[in-house]
Amino acid sequence: MRPPRHLIDWLDIRPRELKPLLLCFSGAFFLIAAFVLSRSLREAFYLATFDVKTLPYITVGTTVLGLPTVALFAWALTRFNARRVVKVCLIVFAAGLALLMPVISEVEAAVVVFYLWTALGTMVIASGFWIVASEHFALREAKRLFGLISAGGTAGAMVMGNSLRYLTRQFDLVWLVPMLVALVGLLFLTQLLLPAGMEARAEKKPRKEDKISSAREGLKLVWGTPHLAMIATIVMLATMSSTLVDYQFKEAVRATLTTKQQLASFFGSFYGWTGAASLLIQLFLTSRLMAARGVAVSLSLLPVALMMGSVGVLLFPALLTATLLRGADNSLRKSLHRSVLEVCYVPLPSMLRRKTKTFIDTVLDSLAEGLGAGVVFIWVTWGNMPSRYLSVVVMALCSAFLYVNRRMGKVYFETVVDRLRGGSREADQLMADADFHGKDLLNATLTRLDIPVRPAGGGEKSPAAATEPRRVGSPTDRQPAKTLGRISSGSSDDVSKALDECTDWDEQHIPKLIRLLARDVFCDRAVWILTSLGEPAVEHLAALLVDDDFDFVVRRRIPRVLAGIDSPLADQALLEGLTTRRFEVRYRSAIALVRRLEEGRAATGEWWEKKVWAALRSEVGHERPVWEMQRLLDDLDTEADELVEHRVGDRGVLSLEHSFRLLTLVLDPKPVRVAFQGILQENEKLRSISLEFLEHVLPKDVRQKLWPFIGDISDHQRERSLRSVEEVVTELMETGATLFASDEDRVVLRQMLS
Repeated sequence: MRPPRHLIDWLDIRPRELKPLLLCFSGAFFLIAAFVLSRSLREAFYLATFDVKTLPYITVGTTVLGLPTVALFAWALTRFNARRVVKVCLIVFAAGLALLMPVISEVEAAVVVFYLWTALGTMVIASGFWIVASEHFALREAKRLFGLISAGGTAGAMVMGNSLRYLTRQFDLVWLVPMLVALVGLLFLTQLLLPAGMEARAEKKPRKEDKISSAREGLKLVWGTPHLAMIATIVMLATMSSTLVDYQFKEAVRATLTTKQQLASFFGSFYGWTGAASLLIQLFLTSRLMAARGVAVSLSLLPVALMMGSVGVLLFPALLTATLLRGADNSLRKSLHRSVLEVCYVPLPSMLRRKTKTFIDTVLDSLAEGLGAGVVFIWVTWGNMPSRYLSVVVMALCSAFLYVNRRMGKVYFETVVDRLRGGSREADQLMADADFHGKDLLNATLTRLDIPVRPAGGGEKSPAAATEPRRVGSPTDRQPAKTLGRISSGSSDDVSKALDECTDWDEQHIPKLIRLLARDVFCDRAVWILTSLGEPAVEHLAALLVDDDFDFVVRRRIPRVLAGIDSPLADQALLEGLTTRRFEVRYRSAIALVRRLEEGRAATGEWWEKKVWAALRSEVGHERPVWEMQRLLDDLDTEADELVEHRVGDRGVLSLEHSFRLLTLVLDPKPVRVAFQGILQENEKLRSISLEFLEHVLPKDVRQKLWPFIGDISDHQRERSLRSVEEVVTELMETGATLFASDEDRVVLRQMLS
């Protein structure tokens, strides 16, 4: 059944994503339903057959057997298609369940085998399912849709958990094993029907260096990467804490409930209710908390809950407090904690993520579970101590957990910046995958401000070869009135002779020289002379730059002069130029500021940053039509720039370029430039890293206004943000972003926008 249109819009599901999303949602439902059923069955069978104090033995056995199992699974993933490997695992798992069913009620050893088989099988299948999903969807798609897929798993846990109360009353536990086989078969069907995605388009024969030959190699790779080491530490601390809490919970349950039916019914209800809590957390908390508080705070919610619950169990040991603690652990780990950990993998290179994620999620997770079981064995089984005091160990682990989470937030951002800054093998690979070719699109237009070696016209002498003008007020000034007369005559010959012959330029000539900026043939010479005059010219140029009534042809060339003058007043003038009505003046002022900053001539400070951020907020505050219609009207005085000429025809690209150039004035320029490249290119890897970087560095109000222009909101959200056509027409006319001026033009403009 197809979801309602308004629901699809609200969830931001694109048309081509609907079928694979529904299949993955269904697959997660069947996967987690099978996980809940298998876990409830194995725990009920085991606790009804063996003493609760033997649990550490079976847990350690699961960990020991998990190492070769995961190694075999990782070996298969590096050599075969991931979906094919998962299909084979599903078939083998279902066949094993079918073979165990006739003997599980008769032979104690079969109960142990069933416990190990279901624990290892669900671990491998769950990991494989998420690998298939991550390879099917692009990174930005995964960030939007993985929460919905996880919600399918939560729904499966809730439905199966609540159904177990009824099922255990109607059927003997052994007859629920065929239901488990059926769920595995339905999961297999979703994998079979899933259409080819990114993994099919990018399927390559694995290289030798991409294969992990041993757990030792995987461990070395994880701990050799700071970002992965943080993730691995978080996984191990969370698992160890959960293992101790789980033992306290099961001991409290076993002390209260005795029969297999009671145990299975209780565990089913428990997993059902915690599944419902997980679903609510996913729908209403996870995305909002991540957006508002980031990775570190979101990860810290789990250890805070565990620490508070452990205090309760330590002071008031009972089934209620143990159930509440384990319920908080189970709900948060399946929803918020799992989602945030998946986001933590986002900035890593795809190959590094593929080689290490399964190792962390399975080997290290199992190792941590074994360590937790070892603590239980030493404290309870061997030491015969009360399990309530395990809460002290949990609180210690949670303290370390909180510290590592704080570090994770910093490392996460550093990884994003490093990938954009370049200089590492991973960054180079990212640029190669994106077809970067070393082009800096944001920096390409800086050549437009370079003063040419030879003027475009007006004499044979070049500015570089001319005699250096003397300072204002020099006693050797000669016939300034004659020179002024020639420049003012309007005759090209007279102006050309004056420019060639005069060497005594002073402040009297500045107004006339500024007027020459409007004449293409003399512009280059005028720029050079005004730049040579230095600070005396700044006052005149600054006043005209922000005068919206002055000749626009002159104003758009003034930043070119100010870019070369060594004076803090030039910086102030160009910063004021960022707030003028005409887009091209703002555009060129930003380029001039970038040039001054790169050459070390800019006088930066707090006042500089305030001016730039204010200008950026103004730029991103325009409506989309205003943003897209901003153009450069004059390219006659610039050097040929094929890269720029190609972009001028793209709607809105110059506005985006200008906004990102402003960002280079207040942030680290290299990652900002690569992020701009990532926004423009049709490469999902680079685009995703770019957006991740921008989410962290942009103030909230700037990010919210910029996001519609870089395409990271849904069509439904974009439609809601649009204003009326009449309001947009008025803004276009007032800002000077368009050449439409008359009432008739206004009518035409309104029709175009409509």
